[in-house]
Amino acid sequence: MADLIERLLQFDDAELEGQWAHVEAWVERKFDRDASIEAVLFLIGIQSAGRGYEPEMEKEAKQDTIMEGTYCAFETLGLYERIGLDEDGSWIWERAVPSIPQLSVDRQEKLLKLGIVRYFSDVL
Repeated sequence: MADLIERLLQFDDAELEGQWAHVEAWVERKFDRDASIEAVLFLIGIQSAGRGYEPEMEKEAKQDTIMEGTYCAFETLGLYERIGLDEDGSWIWERAVPSIPQLSVDRQEKLLKLGIVRYFSDVL
């Protein structure tokens, strides 16, 4: 499945940056918040969990929420899939590809941005 990831990473950089700028502007306008990758993944994670923002959220819970957003973004790329709910009502995720190769930070960021752009494609 490295082929899938390589195909995804072939997406045109300039086109992706244009789409990412559109997501950033929408998030900043809608939520009056910074639109860094982590901030957007946090918002996606909150949406996925079906709960609102909790101002007193513990650091570990925030990290878990960002990870949830990451899984949701990667789901749009066919890399992860939801397989059910745990006893707390949180999604259980499973990799949809046999393995994900080690990627440079730049390539990881590109993959995340691509997943985020696809996640918001219906809204934008």
